Amino acid sequence: MDIGDLGPKQGAEVVYNWRWYHNVPSLALWLILAAALIFIKKNRTPRILLILVPLLIVNILRFLLTQISSSGDVEMSNMMFSSLVAGITFLWLFAPKLGRFNPLIAFFLAFALITMFFLLGIVSYLGFVFSRVAMESLAMLTVQALGMLLGFVLAGWRCRKRYGPVRFMLCLAIWMAAACLVCMLVFFPIAFMIEQAPVPIFAILRAAVVAGPILALCLYVINLPYMILALRSSFFRERFYACLNLKAMPEVPKQADIGSLNKQNPGTEIPEKGDSA
Repeated sequence: MDIGDLGPKQGAEVVYNWRWYHNVPSLALWLILAAALIFIKKNRTPRILLILVPLLIVNILRFLLTQISSSGDVEMSNMMFSSLVAGITFLWLFAPKLGRFNPLIAFFLAFALITMFFLLGIVSYLGFVFSRVAMESLAMLTVQALGMLLGFVLAGWRCRKRYGPVRFMLCLAIWMAAACLVCMLVFFPIAFMIEQAPVPIFAILRAAVVAGPILALCLYVINLPYMILALRSSFFRERFYACLNLKAMPEVPKQADIGSLNKQNPGTEIPEKGDSA
């Protein structure tokens, strides 16, 4: 290949060993998820495979979104998405152990676990050299984790005495938006200070106010399939209640079969509907 004055037409041969797993940089994340399925005792049941449903849904949504609008840095976007989704899935798999602690300790433990997933994702995609891009990605993922986990904790706190699925999802949307906004208001000034960029404070605040709700919407949509699974499946609903210390709504007792009661107590018959006293 002739590159003109930039260098010689031919150079020394370079040998590079290309492995099959280089095509799947997120492989380490999925291996950890597979290990959680196997080694956590309460996950050794066929019902745990339902967690693959929301995982598949969010990846399909991601694929459709990339087909509609192309991102500038595809590899970086894939890394952040894969790390976040794998981290959320791992928290659901690890939920039985998180439920043993009070919500505050469970919050910090969940944050530590999902941050470890972020680090693993960065290493899988970018290698062990922590460049400036890697640190910026880790900071942004950390902001996303804080906004998401704070939204869940605050929504659980608001619904602890009066819980309902619709009420919780509304509280989650409100508190996740508020948490993401606060996180962005903290993140943007620090980021611009590190960059030493001469940006007016009002421009920073405007950017944070716009980015906060957008981030909350993205996190809410990603978590929505997992929440639908938790609300529809008793297996995952139990984990959800335990982690946020929620109490299920009392079920309405079913009306007794009056006919069967009359057969059991023939001496005192109870009039059924339509019978006259």
